[in-house]
Amino acid sequence: MSAPHTRVLVCCGSGGVGKTSLSAALAIKLARSGLRVAVLTIDPARRLADGLGVGALGNDAREVPLRALFGDDGGGRLDALMLDARSTFDNLVRRFAPDARAAQRVLDNRYYQFASTRLGGSHEYMAMERLLELVQSGAYDVVVLDTPPTRHALDFLRAPERMSGLMDQGVLKWLVMPAGVGGWRALEFGSEAVSSVLKALLGEGTVGEIAEFFDAFRGLGDGMRQRSLAVRALLRAPTTRFFLVSSPAAAARAEALFFLAVLREERMPFGGFLINRVAAAPPAFSRGEWSGRSPAEALALDAVDAQCAEQADLAAAHAKAVAALRAEGPAGAACWLVPEQSGELHELSALIALGAALPDAESVWGADGTGA
Repeated sequence: MSAPHTRVLVCCGSGGVGKTSLSAALAIKLARSGLRVAVLTIDPARRLADGLGVGALGNDAREVPLRALFGDDGGGRLDALMLDARSTFDNLVRRFAPDARAAQRVLDNRYYQFASTRLGGSHEYMAMERLLELVQSGAYDVVVLDTPPTRHALDFLRAPERMSGLMDQGVLKWLVMPAGVGGWRALEFGSEAVSSVLKALLGEGTVGEIAEFFDAFRGLGDGMRQRSLAVRALLRAPTTRFFLVSSPAAAARAEALFFLAVLREERMPFGGFLINRVAAAPPAFSRGEWSGRSPAEALALDAVDAQCAEQADLAAAHAKAVAALRAEGPAGAACWLVPEQSGELHELSALIALGAALPDAESVWGADGTGA
C-alpha cells in the first residue's frame, strides 16, 4: 500500500521551457520548508547534477547536501535520482518472479536484455514504476517527477494502461500457450508455414529464445498487471498534481494547452501553470534627473531609454501571452510566473531565485496536504 501522506508533483511541457530546472528548484523549495522530497528526472544536464552537489545521478537516490549548500536544511531532506529503465525493470523481475532461479532465467535471456531497453513503451512504464516505488517506500512527503517533452510525456501517462493490457491474463496465456510439437503458438499463429518463414528469417535459436522469454515471463504477469493498475490510480489520486510548464512563446503555450486537453481526457488532476522566463517591466526613471549632464551622458541616457522601451514592449507582450494562456485554461486555474533569470540556471543561487516564484506545499494541496 502507498504511504497516504506521500504527494506527487508531475512537471510537463514542451522541450526547452526549463522543466528540469524548475523541477529541481521546486524540490529544493519544498525540502527547505521541512519536507522529505525526492526529485526524479529523466535526463538532467550534467551541470545541474554538479550544482546539486551529488555528482553523477543514477537510479538510486542520492541525498542533496542542503545544509552544506545552503547553510541550513530547514529540517527537510532532498534526494535526487535519474531514471535507469533497465535497472528498474531488473528489480521488477526480481520482485515478482516466483523465486530467484526464475528471476535469473528472465534476466539472462537475450530477448529480455533487448526488450528491457528497446521495447516500445518500456522506458515510459519504468518511469512510472520508479515513481510508484518512491511513493510506496514511505520515505518521502513529496515526489517531484520531471518528464520529457510533451508528446513523449503522453507515453508516460498511458504506459500503465498499455502494460496492464499486455499483462492481461488472457493475452499472456495465449502468448505462452504451447502450440504442440511444432513449436510456439505466438510465433506460429496456427500456421506451420508462418513458423518456418520466421525461423528462416530470425534463426531457430532466436525464435527459441523469444519463446523462452515469454515462458519465463509468465510468472511475472499478475504482479506487473497489479503494479500497472496501482500506477494508474496514483496518477489520478487527489494527492497528485500535474503542473504544465510553459513560457510566453506561442509554441510552448500551444503545447501546454494540448497537454491540458489530455489531462482532462484522462481525468488527471491539474495543479496549474508554471510560466517560465517572463520578462519584467523595467523600473521607471525620470529624465529630469539627468538635466545638466554632458552630451556623452545624454547619449548614454538615450541608450538606456531605448533599452527600457524595448524591455517594456517585451514585458507587455509577455503579459498579453500569459493572459491568453490563462483565458484558454480552466477558470480560476492557478498560475505562477517565473521571471527571466540573468544568471546560469544550473547555479544554486539561480535555483533558489526560481524557487521564490514557485508554489509551496500549502498552495498546491491546501493546509491539510490531502488535496481534497
